[in-house]
Amino acid sequence: MIDNKKVLLVLGGFAQVCDIVQNAKEKGVYVIATDYLADSPAKKIADESYMISITDVDGIVRLCKERNVDGVMNYCIDPGQKPYQQICERLGLPCYGTKVQFETMTNKDRFKRACLENGLDVIPGLELDETFTEEQLSQLEFPVIVKPADGRASKGVTVCNSKLEIAKAIRYALTFSERKKIVIEKYITGQEVVIKYFAIDGRIFLTSMADLFTCYTETGERAYIGAQTFPSRYYKFFLETTDAKVRRMIKNLGIQNGAMSFDGFVDNGKFRFFDPSFRMGGAQDWRIVAAITGINISDLLTEFALKGKIDDTKNMDALDKGFARKTSAILYFLVRQGKIGRIKGVEQTLDINSVIGYHSSHVEGDTVSKKGTSDHVALRFLIVCDNTEQLKDTISKIQSSIAILDEDGKNMLLPNFDISLLCVN
Repeated sequence: MIDNKKVLLVLGGFAQVCDIVQNAKEKGVYVIATDYLADSPAKKIADESYMISITDVDGIVRLCKERNVDGVMNYCIDPGQKPYQQICERLGLPCYGTKVQFETMTNKDRFKRACLENGLDVIPGLELDETFTEEQLSQLEFPVIVKPADGRASKGVTVCNSKLEIAKAIRYALTFSERKKIVIEKYITGQEVVIKYFAIDGRIFLTSMADLFTCYTETGERAYIGAQTFPSRYYKFFLETTDAKVRRMIKNLGIQNGAMSFDGFVDNGKFRFFDPSFRMGGAQDWRIVAAITGINISDLLTEFALKGKIDDTKNMDALDKGFARKTSAILYFLVRQGKIGRIKGVEQTLDINSVIGYHSSHVEGDTVSKKGTSDHVALRFLIVCDNTEQLKDTISKIQSSIAILDEDGKNMLLPNFDISLLCVN
């Protein structure tokens, strides 16, 4: 303890965890934040901060011992998932998952096997390593998508339309794979969905289900997600056909606590899953869930980190499927490569009643250099409405307010999300 306060170490100081850090401090928790970046926003508001990478397990373990840390938590960061488990194990601190569970939930190939074992559909494809052969590649039917088996945030991903492109895509994907393994899957153009669950002492709650809409450049290249809308248009169909199977898989994996997500496509009446995570979402969807249900998942994880349990669970039934009472969205503003000179309209947008918050992944002066990854994301707005028409109106108002310009005053925004894609509910 420090000054008679419980001490929480947060892995990563990026903007999306600022609210979490602030909430913990307001509840009397002493917060330490660490990562390798000098200007991380959450580090600026934490009680202490350190320049130690979240993947430096030895360094963080030493720091935790020196500062008498009571709990460690990785809330939203992909690379922090396995280090979180390793740090907690070495320190004997509460952790919501085991090594095997994190291996399954952070590796696409192992996750695919878990899905098949539990009767869930996956995307057809191959699992290869550096020793792949021409014979293996001859089985492919194009187009396909090539990606690292253990990669995140769309890094190392390539869509290939012919065999001529495949070798280069494989080499590229391997550079993002720590295990030097890749997956090559059928390229599906159906609706992408993400389904999220939360477990407390073995009780499983469906916390959200969204349709994901991709943003493309003017030349048709995939940039990143342009919007998430809740509930998914396939929500009722998912409850009827697939929800029970996912819950069974979670139980069979032995997961008792923690936040999880499962990405997939709707393909010819089947939910085909391809990507899991064992953490909250970096887009702050938990804030939408909290606004509708009154239950803040990030607060529950903070409590678990410090106590190894969640005490008050009597009202948790509101968490299961409660998000579907409203129509909601996470609206992204993506920018092309270059240096951001000016961001306009944010304060005006926050005056709209349906907008419950926002976060900024880039600020004025930042350089956007990576292509086809989450680096394109400049802003995300969180919206909660009563119906689809209200959501359409809110999105239109936001889009007409926001402008992001480069140093020369030229527009940097990639094409906005098309509200005509929303279906009325």
